[in-house]
Amino acid sequence: ARAAQTTASPITFHPNPALQGKLKVPPRDRSVIRLPSYEQVKSDPVLYAHANRILHLETNPGNARALVQAHGEGTTARDVWITPPPIPLTTAEMDMVFDLPYARSPHPGYADENGSHDGATKIPAWEMIRFSINIMRGCFGGCTFCSITEHEGRIIQSRSEESVIKEIEDIRDKVKGFTGTISDLGGPTANMYRLGCKSPEIEAACRKPSCVYPGICQNLGTDHGPLINIYRRGRALKGIKKILIGSGLRYDLAVKSPEYVKELVQHHVGGYLKIAPEHTEQGPLTKMMKPGIGSYDKFKQLFDKFSAEAGKKQFLVPYFIAAHPGTTDEDMMNLAVWLKKNGFRADQVQTFYPSPMATATAMYHSGRNTLRKIHRKAESDDETVDIVRGEKRRRLHKAFLRYHDPANWPLLRETLKAMGRADLVGNGKHHLIPTFQPLNDGAYQSARKKNSTVIPVMAGARLPAKAPSQPVKGRLLTQHTGLPPRVTGSVAKPTRKPR
Repeated sequence: ARAAQTTASPITFHPNPALQGKLKVPPRDRSVIRLPSYEQVKSDPVLYAHANRILHLETNPGNARALVQAHGEGTTARDVWITPPPIPLTTAEMDMVFDLPYARSPHPGYADENGSHDGATKIPAWEMIRFSINIMRGCFGGCTFCSITEHEGRIIQSRSEESVIKEIEDIRDKVKGFTGTISDLGGPTANMYRLGCKSPEIEAACRKPSCVYPGICQNLGTDHGPLINIYRRGRALKGIKKILIGSGLRYDLAVKSPEYVKELVQHHVGGYLKIAPEHTEQGPLTKMMKPGIGSYDKFKQLFDKFSAEAGKKQFLVPYFIAAHPGTTDEDMMNLAVWLKKNGFRADQVQTFYPSPMATATAMYHSGRNTLRKIHRKAESDDETVDIVRGEKRRRLHKAFLRYHDPANWPLLRETLKAMGRADLVGNGKHHLIPTFQPLNDGAYQSARKKNSTVIPVMAGARLPAKAPSQPVKGRLLTQHTGLPPRVTGSVAKPTRKPR
């Protein structure tokens, strides 16, 4: 009864005494940052960019301050309190969470009358993760188009080796339909297991948004030994035929451990390996906080070397993004030339799409570089960002990535001539696109606008049996799944304009 009568005292905000004179700054755990109000950031892109920058600076649980934002006015006015990120879980706590008695099956409410999840009750998302294992949480990459840090934290939280091995055995022994292949042993990034700052004190005080940009931090431990041990123990288990790595690889970290690259390439790649250079040009790469294309070249040399030593035909599947903030038309042209020079033809490409909490989304909305201090009036060129807006320009950037698609050639010819680069239009091997247009464009068309390529089949024709796609040098399949082109029974439709 006494507890019920007790009323909590409201929090009272006081001005920072350090701003009123030469007084000691209050400790971070006793101070908050007031963001511009909701109404202000809603109507003012510059304040939106400023608020986003502050949000991302306050993501280290060792030094983050609470954030407060006013919503509404008058009697409906409220302050929204954003608590600092929680302290990361220890390895023992991670093991406890993953050791809970999970059913390892979709909810029975989604099953058919026989309790099965096949046919009409099949769940594609479940099929993708059915035999995969999450060995860690968090990512310290800091890519601006991604918000994993805001969801899982920048500090890596790793499970113990024994916990991971136990889960492999559980899948082998308990999951229906297991044939001996683990589809993934990873996390947000494949090779950040047990990696972190060499000093807890430095880690707690750090304010950097990334541990690997613009280069790998000298305080970051890059020992891949613990991950190599898990790979070796896992594939040595009875009943385990293959362990694949399906998570995206941070190749600038991988080249720090050639032994890891060898282990990965010779034992855990199923023909293709996904990596994400995202671009070749410094303009967009600096806005993405991604390494230069030189890191990709170093990794590719190791990948090709160790694949050849193992007598395997294996290929890299690089991801690229079109129309990312900070990307000029010239940047996309140079990327297309790089793709042509290296023999890449992408079946699918990703056009930048703003997503919640991502730094690049704030750039897209505000036109400001939120990796720099925000001023009301930009004081230098690096404070503003070239934003790719409008259907035609976004379509152009995507067309550069698919330079080999005849449906894109008219737009590319027009653009290259306007850019003063008509020298890239011609019928030689060194030209980007030809001067002619085929009678039948044979344009790419996506089935149901999904990540797949249609192979037209005439009505009444018998469909060939699906065969596993074989690696082909220089050919990218779908950038997100690596799946072979989809076979459909539909008659080829008339060529559409590229989107």
